[in-house]
Amino acid sequence: MKKWIVKKTDRSFLNDCAFYDPFLLKDMDKAVELIRQTLTRGGKITVYGDYDCDGITATVMLYEYLIASGGEADWYIPSREEGYGLNPEVIELLARNGTELIITVDNGVTAVKEALLIKEKGIDLIITDHHTPLDELPEAYAIINPKQGDCDYPFRELAGCGVVLKLICALENSDIQSVIEQYGDLAAIGTIGDIVPLVDENRLIVSAGLEGMECSENLGLYCLMKQAGLIEKEGKSIDSTTVAYIICPRINAAGRFSHPKKAAELLLCENTEVALSKATELNVLNSQRSEEEAKIIAEIEALLLNERELLNQRVLVLCGENWHHGIIGIIASKMMNRFGKPCVVISYSSDDSIAAKGSCRSVKGFSVHEMLKFCGDLLTRFGGHAGAGGLSVLNENINELKQRIYKFAEINHDVMPVIEIVAEEPPLPCDITIEKIEETEAFQPFGEGNPALVYYLPDCVIKHKRPLKEGRYTAFRVDYKGMEFKILDFSPRPYVDFWYSVGDYVDLIVTFGVSEYNGVTEVSLKMLDMRLSKINQERYFAARDAYERIKRNEEIDKALLTRIIPDDVVMKKAYDIIKKSFCLDEIIQKGMVFGINYCMMRIIIDVFSEMGLVEFNPVSGDVKLSENIKKIDLSESAILEELKKKI
Repeated sequence: MKKWIVKKTDRSFLNDCAFYDPFLLKDMDKAVELIRQTLTRGGKITVYGDYDCDGITATVMLYEYLIASGGEADWYIPSREEGYGLNPEVIELLARNGTELIITVDNGVTAVKEALLIKEKGIDLIITDHHTPLDELPEAYAIINPKQGDCDYPFRELAGCGVVLKLICALENSDIQSVIEQYGDLAAIGTIGDIVPLVDENRLIVSAGLEGMECSENLGLYCLMKQAGLIEKEGKSIDSTTVAYIICPRINAAGRFSHPKKAAELLLCENTEVALSKATELNVLNSQRSEEEAKIIAEIEALLLNERELLNQRVLVLCGENWHHGIIGIIASKMMNRFGKPCVVISYSSDDSIAAKGSCRSVKGFSVHEMLKFCGDLLTRFGGHAGAGGLSVLNENINELKQRIYKFAEINHDVMPVIEIVAEEPPLPCDITIEKIEETEAFQPFGEGNPALVYYLPDCVIKHKRPLKEGRYTAFRVDYKGMEFKILDFSPRPYVDFWYSVGDYVDLIVTFGVSEYNGVTEVSLKMLDMRLSKINQERYFAARDAYERIKRNEEIDKALLTRIIPDDVVMKKAYDIIKKSFCLDEIIQKGMVFGINYCMMRIIIDVFSEMGLVEFNPVSGDVKLSENIKKIDLSESAILEELKKKI
């Protein structure tokens, strides 16, 4: 269960957006002067990028501009295996190849040692980056980064491609309109892909880029969209969600499962046949990424079934051999959302000389960066911010690292923060109209910092339900304050697992949309979260915390223990609920309606499992009665006996 925060969202930040003068960025004037001088004398310039979507699009943008300006230019993007940022071996290679100026994009602001090597080789260096600088800056001719402490630029949250867009704009004498027309589509993709806040200047970049994306002059991008089935969807424009879930993963797949240069080569391609072939290859790589994800998730599910105690830790730490480094961040994010707690996924090799790699994702209120600092002496490398991070650790230190992570969480979070959904206050039914929904389109593009509008609808009555797409999804209709609305449930839960019944009172978190079927246009609401009405979420989270404390053998208030040990009457009621249910979510919610809190119900399920009454899978949440049940004496339960000893 996620925590619902219901409040009116202030979107006043969407007003008064404007493109700022690029020369407000520190060192922009120096960078423009050096680039122009190098172009004029025919000196070779190498653009040094990064292997993610932001770095790839930024590389392509700047390289294309330099070539279009008549320059002698080249580009280099490292592979994931090679690692992030400037590489001394590559610097040596560029020096031998006659590079006179290196311009980094989406990296470089922490490359202190590498910058000295570049200077020794007699190569000029311009750094364009958007990551947080260290106390010591690299020695470079110019550093363009809005996060520099002494930079007065009005907006600090540009992506790497956004910084490059501003550099090109400055080189074009601040002609933002022509630069946006030429490079706005790529800048929009990189900005969305890097999950920077879509506010202020980022909002303008993405809005302009999306507007021209379907008729993009970038042949590679057009072919990628065509291969992904986006071009043929008449009447449906490409929005930020489409870019985030369809275009960005295909670009990132090159760096995850092959080499990022394949994505850059596609975006630079000028031959239709070749571009279609390269776009097809990225589609294949993206499919491989999905298959590898499914394989790793299956291994994690098996791991958690074998080591069930992991699920009760404050932080979920998962370790596996040879899990693909390129997708462990995606896996960590999925596991965090699935189990509702911070997650660290570590992939190790049987070769102890190779450091294991890890990726971390967290809920709001639990800092990955602070956690990694706490464990810093055990790590060979680490970095990140509050919500996400990465690490390298020797195999011999993995077990100690797990315990250190648990210790950090225990010291800093007696009660762990949980995943939240922020929703608008309940609307009046008369405000849920096609016209009102169309008015909210003005808030687009949605993304980080400007989330899509979601609404809280309490006390809805389910009137009808039916399967969609051969039972993969569910459509149901509810009565909300006297008006009936259609709700679509596109969650992974198939129709057969949609346990809510006609007549149930439910609370919903939804987004508003419009659907057309058989020539009829109507308001259609998409379900994001759902629970039975009258569920007290504060009691739910307090009882869940108590249960996990018990499973970790931590001290717990004896007065609380007396309230969670079930008697025979409660046991019988719980058995009746379980007999008519099939998943933990249903059992917990129905139990709460009847006054059985989360902790007590989980203890009952544990006791029933111990005594052979039920079979429970804590990973899938499946609960079912065992076959050939014999009469048993629940007073013989070792679990209950142990709890009673603690009182």
